[in-house]
Amino acid sequence: MSWLRHGFEINTDKTKLDRASILRMLRATYWASEVPPEDLWESILNSRAYGMYSPDGEQAGFARVVTDVTRFAWFSDVYVLPVHRDRGLGKWLIETVITDPALAKVRRFLLSTNDAHTLYKEHGFKTVEGEEATKMMMLMR
Repeated sequence: MSWLRHGFEINTDKTKLDRASILRMLRATYWASEVPPEDLWESILNSRAYGMYSPDGEQAGFARVVTDVTRFAWFSDVYVLPVHRDRGLGKWLIETVITDPALAKVRRFLLSTNDAHTLYKEHGFKTVEGEEATKMMMLMR
């Protein structure tokens, strides 16, 4: 599946993913810095992956969803390269994932974040009460 906006593309074709770029970016994050690269890549191959590409074809961002495609989805590894930020691309990436027709039956999206609560709240996510409530967020449809 493919979505286009302002010359950027989001695509679920895993053969288009730039493995080196994605692993480099994820290894620099607080949530995946200690995960071996082979394990990160295997997690991507076993998930619904969303590659974001700039007009020149560069891997500009990424997200993945671990899901049964009917009831549950775990939203993970969302990023946009710093050079492409402040253009609304992160919002578009989130919007694309949660409105993807392949996930139309999914009723519950969960995620964990230390710093992007406001971004996810704009898309209907709410903080989960209880343990680690400052990190967990959920979208029920």
